[in-house]
Amino acid sequence: MKTENETNCSCGCCSQDSKSNLIRKREVSMDNNAATQGGMTRAEFLKVVGLGMVGLSTIPGTKAFAAVEKNSNVKVIQGKKDRMVVDLGNREIRISADVTKDPSKPAVVDWGRRFQAFFGCYGGKMEKWFVFSTDVSRTDINNAIQELGITSRRHIPMSEVEQRKGLKATTTIEDYLTGDPVIVTVRFEKDGKIVETALEDLIEEKIMVDGAEVIKPYTPHWIYHGTAEEIAFPSGCCVCPSDCNGGIITDNVLPLKTTVNYYRVNWERMPAVGSKAEVVIRSIYSSTQHATI
Repeated sequence: MKTENETNCSCGCCSQDSKSNLIRKREVSMDNNAATQGGMTRAEFLKVVGLGMVGLSTIPGTKAFAAVEKNSNVKVIQGKKDRMVVDLGNREIRISADVTKDPSKPAVVDWGRRFQAFFGCYGGKMEKWFVFSTDVSRTDINNAIQELGITSRRHIPMSEVEQRKGLKATTTIEDYLTGDPVIVTVRFEKDGKIVETALEDLIEEKIMVDGAEVIKPYTPHWIYHGTAEEIAFPSGCCVCPSDCNGGIITDNVLPLKTTVNYYRVNWERMPAVGSKAEVVIRSIYSSTQHATI
């Protein structure tokens, strides 16, 4: 009779250590990467949400925009050229943005560490780092997020950055920004269709394991914290990696400004530079109230 720890499984997952599994999976992925971009075809990661003629809901002249104007649960906030749709019924905001690309900035065309946002507002100090840029103000975006009922639970001011940043033996939960989790997706037109994908499916992540480079899926945990608006920090950043307090939404998988992982935008998957996309920020909660734990 086999004990509960014994198994008939002969797969590599059970017979090898974690480092060997990670390295082997990386090698297999790289061998197959030319055709599938990391084991997943473009069609598999893009979800079709409508025909191109329907259009994006933030772009005037489309059927989607016309429907928005008739919806009493929706309001439109105008930037200079861009627009934001605040959809109270679906508890999401949709913001039109340009696809922008500055190859000199880290993680845009090559591997790099960064805490600057992937999505942000024109005019901010970190504008050149963004790959999705909008002229809707961050203040309006922040107010709209709060209007959906999404709340922050911890701001970390700039005066506390040095004592809290990095992962160390003394790290506590107070060293993490926190707030309601959110979902961040991107909608754009591709081959005559409106498609949608998670922001993280457009970005690659690389970590170091015992001195070896391992390319892995980007696995952020997006939360709303709103610190940059609270302290009036003029970065323009909206959706940041590295638990950065210089924006309003961040990935808090690691504590404050822990820039140990490397990122790279996957331009094979991105919409075309100069085209319009729609960044969608959605509450994970339904329209009903959720309890504070």
